[in-house]
Amino acid sequence: MSSTLVRHITPVLPHRARGMVAEVYAQVNVEFSSIGPAVMMMSPSPELMAAGWSLMRESQLAGDVPALEKAVVALGGAQANDLDYDIQAFLSVLRLLGEPHLAEAIERGDPPADARLAALLDWAASTGVAAREPLRLPFPAGPEAAEFLGTLLFTHFVDRVAAAMLPAGLTPGTLDPDDEPPFDGAPVLRPLDQVLRPGATLPLLDGLPTAPPPPWAADHPIGTAYAALTATAAQGAGLLTPEAADVTAEVIAEHRGRRLPVGDWLDQPLAALAPDERAGARVAILAGLAPHAITDKHVTAWRATDRRFSDHCTVYLLAYGAMTAVTHIESDITT
Repeated sequence: MSSTLVRHITPVLPHRARGMVAEVYAQVNVEFSSIGPAVMMMSPSPELMAAGWSLMRESQLAGDVPALEKAVVALGGAQANDLDYDIQAFLSVLRLLGEPHLAEAIERGDPPADARLAALLDWAASTGVAAREPLRLPFPAGPEAAEFLGTLLFTHFVDRVAAAMLPAGLTPGTLDPDDEPPFDGAPVLRPLDQVLRPGATLPLLDGLPTAPPPPWAADHPIGTAYAALTATAAQGAGLLTPEAADVTAEVIAEHRGRRLPVGDWLDQPLAALAPDERAGARVAILAGLAPHAITDKHVTAWRATDRRFSDHCTVYLLAYGAMTAVTHIESDITT
């Protein structure tokens, strides 16, 4: 796969992976898909990659909630983020789960005929979007809620990172190994009927930063994974000056982490910073609120402020902005 399918960094290719990256690639390859660009984009930062994979696997792939219901939630999250790559991916998942008519209806903009699936899709699509209040949870508290919430919150995180790092127009294809791939290295989905034991990714989190797990998943591996991803991504604030980190946190909090259209809403907050602080704050804020707006020039301008900034740092800064937004989305939908 060409590294041009991932922007801003050079990903670690599977045959060159070592250590934690190799472990994550191996688990993803067996339990979810072949290693495509949406997996490799975080490979320069193994800790973030491990924590993100753990949250995705423990919430979306393992557990008792039917795969179809969680796929619909992930699709709604992708719609909320307006990320065509993930929208097409989860439409393909629905087809591979034996629901081509459901996929076609959603693609047309029609509601699912099944009332439960329609409620799950509407709820997920209502979250993390500016000028829209999220709908009430369409499921009760408990283990089921942890799987739905973990699936949705991971989708908000990874879609914001992907919107910043994957080139516009890239789609994953059908995810079916029998079909012609749209590009070399396009992902292929693994069997969807696997029964996965919860908690298998937790050893990957040993030694990573952590925080108290959220109440909605406190006693579940999902809670451990969410806490690890939140705490690990928060380290990206150290790539900014304290003043720039404060402005970043304040702007994302002001908008409750909800995705905004491109505009001049960022000019005034950045004006409060010294010129050499603005580039990093711009990238982090856009990663949280308008990741589609991040350009190569934005990232290059930030990296030019310190020659020590690397691909590892780039992933961390994007993840910091994205996960800062997710923590506000989490608060809004679980309060």
